[in-house]
Amino acid sequence: MPEPDGSDSEKNLFVMLDTAIAALKTPVEGNDVEKEKAAAAIDKTNRGLKNSLNNVLTVRAELGTQLSELSTLDSLGSDRALGQKLQMSNLVDVDWNSVISSYVMQQAALQASYKTFTDMQGMSLFQLNR
Repeated sequence: MPEPDGSDSEKNLFVMLDTAIAALKTPVEGNDVEKEKAAAAIDKTNRGLKNSLNNVLTVRAELGTQLSELSTLDSLGSDRALGQKLQMSNLVDVDWNSVISSYVMQQAALQASYKTFTDMQGMSLFQLNR
């Protein structure tokens, strides 16, 4: 945020604080010009500190968003790893008797459906009524 006179605000926090401290140490009693200079220096420091705080808060919010995204991705990766371990366990720790039995039953059902299809393919609606 630029200064009211159009100049850029100071970006170095330590320079801002040194300027404010120097302005506060300057004797201003009875000297209106010095009083206004000190007030202007303190106001400029205040604006600079507010700008710096806004920058820090913006970066903090951005980092929070990125950390949230990383956490979500980490959780998603953990879920996928668990699913893959379960799938691997299902493939490796298989009951071979039940798998072979299921395979033979599925093969018999496929052969029966294929035979029925080939038998029905040669027939017409008129042959079904006999």
